[in-house]
Order: sequence, then structure tokens, then C-alpha cells
Amino acid sequence: MKGYQKSSPNLKFLQPQLTARQPKRTDSINLRFDVQKKFRTNQTENSMSIDKIYQITPSRVLTLKNMSRVMKSNFIHKTEPNETFDKQNIDNQRMLSRKQTAPKLIYRPIIKQNSEVFCMKDSPRIIQNTSMQESNSIYYISDVVTAFESKENYFNKLFKEHFLSSCMALKQCVNSKIIYKPKPVIIQNNPQNIKKYTLLFDLDETLVHCTLDMKLPCDKKLIIKLSQDETFQVGVSVRPGLHVMLELLEPNFEIIVFTASHGQYAKRIVEYIDPKRIISRVLSREHCCFTDQGQYVKDLSIIKNLPISRTLLVDNSAISYLCQLDNGVPIIPYYDNKQDKQLLQLAIYLNGMVGANDLREQNQTNLKNYLFAQLQTQEQVLEMYKVLHYSKKN
Repeated sequence: MKGYQKSSPNLKFLQPQLTARQPKRTDSINLRFDVQKKFRTNQTENSMSIDKIYQITPSRVLTLKNMSRVMKSNFIHKTEPNETFDKQNIDNQRMLSRKQTAPKLIYRPIIKQNSEVFCMKDSPRIIQNTSMQESNSIYYISDVVTAFESKENYFNKLFKEHFLSSCMALKQCVNSKIIYKPKPVIIQNNPQNIKKYTLLFDLDETLVHCTLDMKLPCDKKLIIKLSQDETFQVGVSVRPGLHVMLELLEPNFEIIVFTASHGQYAKRIVEYIDPKRIISRVLSREHCCFTDQGQYVKDLSIIKNLPISRTLLVDNSAISYLCQLDNGVPIIPYYDNKQDKQLLQLAIYLNGMVGANDLREQNQTNLKNYLFAQLQTQEQVLEMYKVLHYSKKN
């Protein structure tokens, strides 16, 4: 039993006890008890002065109630002293010594089971409030400028690192050559999607984050079967707002996943994250180009039956849209932070371009990805971002 020595068994609990164990008179209970006793004996001598000193207030009433509750708990029949009893005494002393304060409202995060229901129920209100707050900002650019001018936190650090890595990667890949180009792809036309735009999404670090380390927290553990002889398990963490974003974009966009990962892996992940089957198709590594520097590039020209002027690619890696910079939409990578709101901001930005004949013109005006190729240094690109940000804000 817990609290007893292992060397010799203690059988005192079999003997009846007539009196309960009393704690030592060294705690705050006895001090307050002595004060109350002194108050009662001296009350007849000088009641006026005593009343002034020991004026009964609401806080003192609460203290007396706590004291009586603690004294009752301390004199409960105990068979043998143990760790639980000592810990209870410490907790009781802390309860008596703490100050009486008004109750505070405690923020509790939304539980996992109700998070999607909450988002779907309140998504119009969330999107409306977010669009009002972001009306004077530019998607991605304003966040980058804020990251460099504000104190460093989790998301500011991500925006700074993503901006700097994008500048470096695009500069290094300007002179790279494509050594492998896949066969053209023809996507079956759905009569309902003829008037829609096409939106290609990267998978890893854009929509989800997957890990092979099962000790790390995740939303779901999936078994991935690449072949008959190769099977492995991955932990999937879904980016917050994914299902809300898909439903907001579905009326205006045909959504396709375009990843540089293995095809079977990508299809299994998409089956889990998209139970309503809003994502129409999955393009994988076999549809990517390969450069002489060992990088995968997603060339949109391989899709022959979709107009490139009505197509956008959302990817956390700027190298992916190296062949068509004006079609690329940047987004910071996602790892495990459930406070991430980038997909909701992205939905606002993309739905704001609905009605344009050429999405490249709108994307070029807003994001100006061509600056990465034209300007020499990342400082010059950042200065242009600041000009755009403050001109929009003013």
C-alpha cells in the first residue's frame, strides 16, 4: 500500500482507534484560532475598541468559512499518516493564506471535438470580421513588413524566415535548368466547373504537417501503404481552418492538390482531410519537373486543358512556382501551431479576385512576385514591400 514501508508490514490499520490524529499546532489554523479566542475573552472588557480592530468584513467571513472547512478536513479519522495527508495539510494552508479575490473569467480553448462545428457555424462571422480588420492590409506583404518592424514572436519569425528563404532560393534558381519534364496532363472537365477558376494546393507544410515520429502530438495516425512490401505510419496534423476554407472556395474554384510527395501517400492524406470530396484530383511527384540543382518545380504548363490565366498555385516553397511567378501565391509553412489563421486569410484574398478574366494580373498587382527576379537584394524587395504596405494603409 502507498505510504507504508516495504521492510516490515504495518498492521495498525486493523486496530480500532478511539481518537483521530491531530496535527501539530504550528500552522496558520492555530494562529487564527488563538486570535479568535483572544477576541472572545477581551470582548467584554473593551468591546468598542475590539470591534474597531476586528471588524467583520465579507472577506473575513469567507476566511472563517475556509478555516472551519479546513479544520473539519484535518480532523477526519486517519488510520496512518501518509503522503496524501501531508499534501492535504499543505494545500489547506495555502487556501487559508491566499487573498480573497473576485472570480475571474477564464479562457478555455475550444475542444477538439467541437472545433469544426464551431468554425462551420461561425465561419461567415469570422470571415466578415477578419476581412474588416484586414481591409487596409495586403495578403502576405503586410505580414512580412510587420514581422521586420515588430517584436519577434512565433509568426513574425516564420514570416521573416520564409521571406528570406524565398529570396535566396529564387536567386539561386534563376540560372537552373530543368533536366526532366513530365508528360502533359489532361484533367477531365466537369460541366459544373467550366466557369470556375482552378486552384492548385501544395500538401505538406501548406495544408497539413506529417511526421514519422509517433511520439509527437498529431490529429490522426494513418497507415500509408506505398506498395505490397512497403507500409509505414505517419502522424497527420491538419492546418486550422482547412475545412472552412475549402467550403468558402468551392463555389468559385476547382481545387486540386499538387504535391512533390509520393502519389499513394498524397491520396491517403487527401482522403482523410477532405471527407466531403471537395478536392477533385491529386497531382504528385511524377507530375513535377526536376532541375539540375535537385529541386522539384511545378510547371503549370503541363496541364493542357486548363487556361493558365485562370489558374493559381498556393505553395510554401517559392521554388515550386519558379516557371510561373505571377501564378504563385506564397504562404508560410505550417508545423503544429493551432493558432495559425493563414488559410482563412488566404480564402479572403482568393475570393477577392473572383470576376477577373486573368488572375495573373490581379496576383501580380497584389503580390509582385516578379520583384524577386528583377531586384538584386532582399533589402530592395523589402523596401518595395514597405512602400506597398503603407500606401495601402494610408
